[in-house]
Amino acid sequence: MRAAIEPGRITTRRCFLELARICVAPFQGIVLRDFWTAMGRRGRTSAAAVVFSTLASGAAWGQVPPPGPPAPAADAITPPVLHTHPEAVYPPDALRDGLEGTVGIELSVDESGRVTDARVTAPGGHGFDEAAVAAAREFTFEPARKGGVAIRSTVQFAYEFHRPAPAPPPPVPAPVAAPMTAAAPPPTPVQVGPDQTTLVLAQQPFDVAPPSRAASDSSTGQAELSLRPMFRAEGMLEVVPGLFSVQHAGGGKAQQDFARGFNLDHGTDMAFFVDDTPINAVSHAHGQGYSDLHFLIPETVARVDSTKGTYAASVGDFGTAGSVDFHMTDHTAESVAKLELAPSTGHERFVVVESPDFGDKWRTAVAVEAFHENGPFIHPENYGRLNGYAKVTRVLDGQSELSFMAMAYSGSWSMSGVLPARAVCGEGDGTPRPAAYSGSNCISRWDSVDPTQGGASQRVMAWAQYRARFETHWTFRANAYSVHSNLQLFPNDGIASSVLQPDGIKYGSQIEQDDTRTESGANITLTHRAVVGGMSMQTTLGVQIRDDDIESQLHRTEARRRLDGIDANIPGPIYDGHINETESAAYIEEELHPAPWLRFVLGARGDRIDAAVNNESQTAVDQVSGYAGQGQLSPKATAVVTPVDQVDLFANYGRGFHSNDARTLSMGQAATLIASAVGAEVGATVRPLPGLALSAMGFLIDLTSELTIDGDTASTTPSGPTRRYGFEATGRYNFNDRLYADLSFTAAHSRYVDAADIDAGTVYLPDAPIRTFSAGAGIRQPVGNGVSLLGSATVRSMSRRYGDSGPTPLVETGWTVVNLAAGVRWRHVELLADLMNVADVKWREGQFEVNSRLPNEGPNPPAGISFTPGLPRTLMVHGAVYW
Repeated sequence: MRAAIEPGRITTRRCFLELARICVAPFQGIVLRDFWTAMGRRGRTSAAAVVFSTLASGAAWGQVPPPGPPAPAADAITPPVLHTHPEAVYPPDALRDGLEGTVGIELSVDESGRVTDARVTAPGGHGFDEAAVAAAREFTFEPARKGGVAIRSTVQFAYEFHRPAPAPPPPVPAPVAAPMTAAAPPPTPVQVGPDQTTLVLAQQPFDVAPPSRAASDSSTGQAELSLRPMFRAEGMLEVVPGLFSVQHAGGGKAQQDFARGFNLDHGTDMAFFVDDTPINAVSHAHGQGYSDLHFLIPETVARVDSTKGTYAASVGDFGTAGSVDFHMTDHTAESVAKLELAPSTGHERFVVVESPDFGDKWRTAVAVEAFHENGPFIHPENYGRLNGYAKVTRVLDGQSELSFMAMAYSGSWSMSGVLPARAVCGEGDGTPRPAAYSGSNCISRWDSVDPTQGGASQRVMAWAQYRARFETHWTFRANAYSVHSNLQLFPNDGIASSVLQPDGIKYGSQIEQDDTRTESGANITLTHRAVVGGMSMQTTLGVQIRDDDIESQLHRTEARRRLDGIDANIPGPIYDGHINETESAAYIEEELHPAPWLRFVLGARGDRIDAAVNNESQTAVDQVSGYAGQGQLSPKATAVVTPVDQVDLFANYGRGFHSNDARTLSMGQAATLIASAVGAEVGATVRPLPGLALSAMGFLIDLTSELTIDGDTASTTPSGPTRRYGFEATGRYNFNDRLYADLSFTAAHSRYVDAADIDAGTVYLPDAPIRTFSAGAGIRQPVGNGVSLLGSATVRSMSRRYGDSGPTPLVETGWTVVNLAAGVRWRHVELLADLMNVADVKWREGQFEVNSRLPNEGPNPPAGISFTPGLPRTLMVHGAVYW
């Protein structure tokens, strides 16, 4: 028995009480035996003692300080005290097979003493994990306190399952004349083993979901993600309330996203991250902020965190509508091999995820994915990709750890879609149908005007991170990353009258877009926690830097053949150049708790962007060279009032920005490198029942320059200032990781606000969503004998929206799609079926207005709506084996 708080295990109550006597020194005499007493004695123990640390802990980590005078009252730490704890149900299969097990569990406890999250840290398998988590989620605590102020804490313990003693045989009943009534069924066996193992880890885990700072914040774990039907990796975005993601060209091109009245295109105003590494690509050949998520394997994503608006000090470029951060797993409770098939679309996906065991100080996860899909199109997409993932974490000591991650992706595809509605059978947009496409000459919605569209993409990423705590009040995190990516894309939106398009070319406007870049960067954060005058304070300092070294080219092509030099209007490439762009930032954020019911978060962020563009072709149509640099200071402010434990009231304000493509400044299309945004939000979250959260909020955001699609280059260009305001309501329910439900409704009013636009009536924002609605539910219910039933249902709906700025804009049609899933898991085998688009509705998944010229159509046709058809009714089946 060591006289120190090192990780240790004991199995008797006597040893535990001795350890408690030693442990209490850092906590000014708070005795752990209270927790032991609350948990129950031999024969009624669910889990033994809990070891705790708080976010503001002043306890020494891994050491016992020498005796000394008591700490000031302001620094006094009171650990969480258990109030209630249900017994765990012993897994019937494990009981039948005579199995025992131990499950490591980590609980997040909020300021009201509720368990907000339960995570398995050391799986026991055989149903023990589910049983232990289900019981632990029902624990209630007197919250941890520092200086008398309730604070969040984390509880870690090992939950041991021991077989109950065999029940004595029932006595032989005496003979009776009357028939006996049916005997009552035996009670469900619960865990009633001996004193449990105690795991002492006086530390706070590093990677936990942050507390909500706005009513619109959300966090979703892998258990819920695994229940959602996902035909594409981007389906993970559907867990973010109010965020919609659609494919508007088919194949492996990045999807088009929408949120809060924003047509985000491929990422113009939503910042995406993977473990703090930015995904949005600056000055990209296919549009500013291009964010391709096909490199993600959904089974390796541990958690998806999201914010809305401009209020987070840690988020810089592109974080105007909000941000999404994918937290990648470094350990999975179970390894899995999974096969997905959808015969009607040629969808084939095989994935293996494994967590090798290298000992207590290591956490590892590796995964590979092979994917192929043709889609419902007449001209198959032939989209094939390979993905690889590996992450390893080494616990250096009780206060620090080091992680490494590598990800690789390669894919190629053909594209269909982007069809002018006036040419499609049964479709239209209000513009005249060309004679060449009237009657039986119209084309199928699954056809393609240019079947040679498509592309190829590769991405390789290396990442390392160090995290540590020191001197009781400090937390340090630093990561560095390098990403090399390449995209060669051949879109064809059918551009009409353009100086870059000679007449007589069959397809008219296919463009080769080449983007090769190496992105390198680092993030450093330092956090200090203290109590001053009885007020809890948390100060965070951060530094971020990224550098993009880019080779970019645009070429006019036909059937993927370059047309450089074919005509005087096309002497060479449209553009061929090198771009070097560096973004650097520093921020500070102060979180204050002046009272248990009041919280303030005040922050400021400084950003600097420097970009150099150099032309590399003397025959390029656009010979662009130049330098631009600009900075911005962004204040942030949040207030949270909690009048009762079940209600939070939020008020948020912040300034943010998105950057413009560096080339647009040299070409005179943009006036500034940084387009500022100012946002505000007020909202409330109510928790009437455990696991249920209902939120409502109103928002406003002003943007100095909108980014819109440019038909000539199939990319984005700046336009005038805009304003958006609206209302959003969300609801989320989680019952013991077995039942999930969510809903989201957003209504947004989006307009240009420049005086000239108002006078001309051209105020509508093209493609901006007006109303969106989504709802879903999922269930994972054990029914005995190692069997669990799985199921889910989702509905997603987007109202019609405007295709152009007016004054009489064309209309893009709305849609509503319902998906269902049902399946069963028996021990280590799972079978699941997804039915996508249950009603087989004909919907336009992606659509926008563009000046398109069809083959055999004369020059200068009217602008019209082009669209990509949404998935028809499709059955996808899954088979998985776990171990």
